[in-house]
Amino acid sequence: MNPQDDELIFADEISAPAESPAPQETHKEAWKVLVVDDEPQVHTVTKLVLRDLTFKGRKIEFYDAYSAAEAKKVLAENPDVCLALVDVVMEEDDAGLRLVEYIRDIMNNKAIRIILRTGQPGYAPEKEVIIDYDINDYKEKTEMSAQKLITCVITAIRNYEYIDALNKLTAELEQKVADRVAELDESNRKLLEDQEAGKKLQNKILPKPEKEIGPYLFSSHLFPSLVLSGDFVDYFAISSRYIGFYIADVSGHGMSSAIVTVLLKNFIDNKVEKYALLDDQTVLHPQEICLRMNSILLRENLGKYLTIFYGIIDMETNTLKYANCGQFPYPVLVSDGKGDFLADKGTPIGLFKTPVIQAKEINLPDHFSMFLTSDGLLDILEESDLEAKSGRILSELAENGDSLEKLIENFKIRQHGSLPDDITFMLIRK
Repeated sequence: MNPQDDELIFADEISAPAESPAPQETHKEAWKVLVVDDEPQVHTVTKLVLRDLTFKGRKIEFYDAYSAAEAKKVLAENPDVCLALVDVVMEEDDAGLRLVEYIRDIMNNKAIRIILRTGQPGYAPEKEVIIDYDINDYKEKTEMSAQKLITCVITAIRNYEYIDALNKLTAELEQKVADRVAELDESNRKLLEDQEAGKKLQNKILPKPEKEIGPYLFSSHLFPSLVLSGDFVDYFAISSRYIGFYIADVSGHGMSSAIVTVLLKNFIDNKVEKYALLDDQTVLHPQEICLRMNSILLRENLGKYLTIFYGIIDMETNTLKYANCGQFPYPVLVSDGKGDFLADKGTPIGLFKTPVIQAKEINLPDHFSMFLTSDGLLDILEESDLEAKSGRILSELAENGDSLEKLIENFKIRQHGSLPDDITFMLIRK
């Protein structure tokens, strides 16, 4: 094979050598990447493409395994491997899939990124594998160019670094709490400091309070009931044609719920990046985004679920495609002084293996406001029943649908000393 060729051509399967080559000398600062494949040429080509790759000043250290059994041994000896490139068919037709289950369920390693590579996609169809197995990407060897391999590896390492840092932060916080149990007052003070630090991190990943994207003006405000919020909101340009946005509400409060909002943000940001680099269309399909996030929450078994309204605005056709997974109150679309709820139902994410998720598409008016809020707003409205509270929301939007600050004032959010639940607002205007 010519090393300069962009397209990686994997050879027909041949027997693995009697002895696996010894791993290269480990450097403390290197990213550890494990190649699991029974074809020696796959190892050679992979290392040839990635040998000069440096990410954040750190090179790649390769480890070789020619079977699932060898991979288990390498991982046991090197728990800080950040990425595994795993073949599906090795000593058995599903050896790679069984290895994935072993890593996630037996080793309980949630941080390592796993990319499945197969030369025989018929043994493991992509859709079923993505849904049923906790992998981070799926590639056919014959379609994997050198540039695509480099892009996948960089994306995987970046996500590993993010999750590893999050895990270390969580472990550090837990240790701090445990160490200070005997001194309750001091423990509470330090815990509050840690939560305040977490709040600063959460605020950093929130979007700007006001942001213009094309002809649209997005604005938002989040009022947490505690230091950290289980609500989240985001809006972002995907391309010169598409805009994405969502509002989400994670069950519960505090640190554990806030961590889920970080996972959600990271997941969707990753899909935006893949659209730009690999033309992966997933981010443009609300139903697919919600299904994949549902699979992640079920596999991670965090004891958390979330409701979400996820939308894509097509500026070329002036249409909105969206999916509502349990988010209530329903979003309100206001045009010519009249507001209507987008009353589409769906099941929350992270509760069911087969959730009810439907994508809808509507034409947008030339001028409109769209208001989204979390259910914490319903808890503080003075009206006696849900119908009256819904009517109050519609009337406020009909009069003040062009000003988020006016809506916050009229709903009297800041007059409450403490909130029973997080409250989040998003307003979209054109």
